[in-house]
Amino acid sequence: FTLRKAEPKMTTVRPFKLTDLFKFNDVNLDPLTETYMMPFYMQYLAKWPEYCMATRAPGSARVTGYVMGKVEGKKENWHGHVTAVTVSPCYRRLGYAQQLMKFLEDVTFSVTSS
Repeated sequence: FTLRKAEPKMTTVRPFKLTDLFKFNDVNLDPLTETYMMPFYMQYLAKWPEYCMATRAPGSARVTGYVMGKVEGKKENWHGHVTAVTVSPCYRRLGYAQQLMKFLEDVTFSVTSS
């Protein structure tokens, strides 16, 4: 596992897809990232797809980071829950995690406000 410096180009942020489970090893092999079993990711994608987002490397299909969350609560006491947010080591310090967290905050606000 070799770290290389990421080039400062445009990264794509898009919904996390089931097929991304086969493309995010660079992210999940990092010792700071907690890795879950495949059914766990599939459950989140099935129940809370609007809370799952991925970043993609410029000009590539490689996943460089992701956020997964869900909404919890009862009646008027709803809140968003961050289950996982991680970025590949070579793409850190570029603001990707901040962008993913902002997305999760925005989607939580829109879902709980409806």
